[in-house]
Amino acid sequence: MMAILRQSVLSLLALVFIGLLSTAQADTSPIGVALDQRVIDLTNTLDASTTQRLKDQLAALEQRKGAQVAVLLVPTTGGTSIEDYANQLFRAWKLGRKDVNDGILLLVAKQDRKVRIEVGYGLEGTVTDLLAHRIIEEHITPAFRQGDYAGGVQQAVNDLTVLVDGGDLPQQAAPQVNPQIIAVLLAFIAGAIGGVLIAAGKLHWRRALIATVAVTVLLTIYSGGQEWPVYLVAFPLTLLIGGATFGALWLARAVFYCVVAALAYIVAVLVVSHFVEVNFVHWLALPFGGALVLALYVGLFFVIHQSWKTKPRFFLVRVLAVAAVYVAVGLMLGHGYQGWLLAIPAASVVAFIVFLTSISDGGSGSGGGSGSSSASSSSSSSSSSSGGGGSSGGGGASGSW
Repeated sequence: MMAILRQSVLSLLALVFIGLLSTAQADTSPIGVALDQRVIDLTNTLDASTTQRLKDQLAALEQRKGAQVAVLLVPTTGGTSIEDYANQLFRAWKLGRKDVNDGILLLVAKQDRKVRIEVGYGLEGTVTDLLAHRIIEEHITPAFRQGDYAGGVQQAVNDLTVLVDGGDLPQQAAPQVNPQIIAVLLAFIAGAIGGVLIAAGKLHWRRALIATVAVTVLLTIYSGGQEWPVYLVAFPLTLLIGGATFGALWLARAVFYCVVAALAYIVAVLVVSHFVEVNFVHWLALPFGGALVLALYVGLFFVIHQSWKTKPRFFLVRVLAVAAVYVAVGLMLGHGYQGWLLAIPAASVVAFIVFLTSISDGGSGSGGGSGSSSASSSSSSSSSSSGGGGSSGGGGASGSW
């Protein structure tokens, strides 16, 4: 009988201990810090007055709207990504009200130079991923880059407060273009036009010299400032560079039209980007990268063709040598078909060298042509505890500085 009673008491104590342990784990985060206040700074970055002001602001917001916003500054997230780290904290702290899930976590990993805004399900329609990204890119990271961590965190809390209260973030003012930059661009364009006219025989050099002086004076007046003596040297030099470049291009008419078409395309993409969102990687980098690769392989084709005309006797030997290099590099790289794809550029470089060398040895020729160009992220303790929420599907945004 006593054994049964002793066993029952021990089992009851074990259940109580497990319950207390589960509660402690629910109230603490993966880093062992409980959500006992709205602003937790483990980096000693924020001063006492800023911390208290943020706490009061978030307490007032929670009293008005019920949404629970927490700010945490940690030195590092270790080997965990800031997205996973923030999500674990969000769920462990149960941010937001139960069944409403209107919590927000602003997490700063100072040494990692990473920041994350994690948003609960209930506020994903209010603090969208796009708005969270805007807060990070427009207000947090610029301040952090200047070492103003308190200002960046304060501005982020201000923005989140506006959004939770039902307001809208003000549109970011468009960056003002420096008039000196515009003047340099205009000087280059004017020089390019003058260079083409001189190369085409439509403009005498005396008139070109007079036009250069007039353009320099006008652009110097437009630029203003106390640096005007520098402009009197910089603008003529820019005019000369533009003129020499496009004057030389005019002599190679096909190249000239290709360059003009490329510049027109770039200007068109930049103009469109002011009206709709444009992915510059898709619309600029990929087309020009593809054109560069195509030009290189066209040049390689002409080199191979010229090699065949110059030394057809050993042409097959050179082809076999390039094929051997391709097979060797492909076997060395491995990784299935990816290795064979990566072997193509290596074999192409070898082919270019081998066939171009044969042309030079043949003594007749000119290379078939290879074009190369350089292409050119009020209450503090009781009301700040878990709100019973903590449900987040990863909504929000991340950034770095």
